[in-house]
Amino acid sequence: MNFASLRAGASLALLSIACASIPMTAQAGAGVLTTVVTPLSPAVTYSSLATTSPARPALNTYIGYAVSIANGGGNTINNISFTGSARATDLDEQVVFSSSEGVSCTTTAGGTSINCAIGQLKAGTAFPTFAVFFKAPVKDTASPLPDGDPALCGSTDCVAFSGITYYAETTGGATSPVDNSVAEWTTGAVTLGTFNPTIVKSAVQKSGGNLFTGSGGVTSGADPFATSVIVPASTSFTTAEILETPDAINCTNNFTACFRSDITIPGTFSPYLTIVLRQDASTILKGTKIDSVLIQYTGPGGTVIVGECASPTSPRTDGVPCIAKRTYYKSSRTPGWTPDLDGDFEWTLINLKNGSYKVF
Repeated sequence: MNFASLRAGASLALLSIACASIPMTAQAGAGVLTTVVTPLSPAVTYSSLATTSPARPALNTYIGYAVSIANGGGNTINNISFTGSARATDLDEQVVFSSSEGVSCTTTAGGTSINCAIGQLKAGTAFPTFAVFFKAPVKDTASPLPDGDPALCGSTDCVAFSGITYYAETTGGATSPVDNSVAEWTTGAVTLGTFNPTIVKSAVQKSGGNLFTGSGGVTSGADPFATSVIVPASTSFTTAEILETPDAINCTNNFTACFRSDITIPGTFSPYLTIVLRQDASTILKGTKIDSVLIQYTGPGGTVIVGECASPTSPRTDGVPCIAKRTYYKSSRTPGWTPDLDGDFEWTLINLKNGSYKVF
């Protein structure tokens, strides 16, 4: 499928895109080099710009790909170089390289194209799987395309990533390589946008990140519940998803509406995930005290009511969260108070693993 920018005045750009990860072998030489590139997350939320009043952080989300390169033939392959370019359907959005993990890469073309040095692979061996990350663009506001649909990437906003793995093959025991051997590759589309501010999806680099729903994780009457998650630096990359939904089951008389937040971040984290849940003052019934609010956690071990941490920086060792801090933004004397937070309830939880949180 080829797709082009559909906005008036935009230049035509043809980008080949496949619907699934497709291994491609060499077009020259013996055809023994295989490259498989797989999106870490098939959908990614747009990044956002930080607002200036009040100051809120920008949301940085990432498109990640796992790359496997293998020599399935009987000859040694030398000078292997993995190259690729990433583009959004909307050409006013830039998909810029951010980092690589497990390989050294350089960038060209303003950061949208990369070249990663693989080196030599002996017969029947594979290079350890590595990952490359591009920062998701900020959504074009002048003439935006609809959020991405994997079946309609010609008319909705997706990211295409494709390229060539170059190499030189030693044949017949000779030491002189056959020049200009190539293995073209492509991978499935990654859709941009998650349709509403209560869903956030992103690949997560080893350096970690800060993900949140809404605008800077701050609530409002129109968006009465917000979740933010600080993912610490780790030894491996991962993915993250936050999904907020109303939940009226067993909702107490503390709020006019109750919500749950499902956080899916595979792995066990050190020191811990920091989860901040906020409930807007517009939903809190008069006379409700923050200490009377319960938080229910559902994880691998079942469902429990969340208790207090031994200290604000001491997570439980069994993967069950604990409450490190409760904050009632009662007045401007409350640390961190802003007019947007006035009257809001906030809970800071810490946990070694992901799970589902309900406030009621």
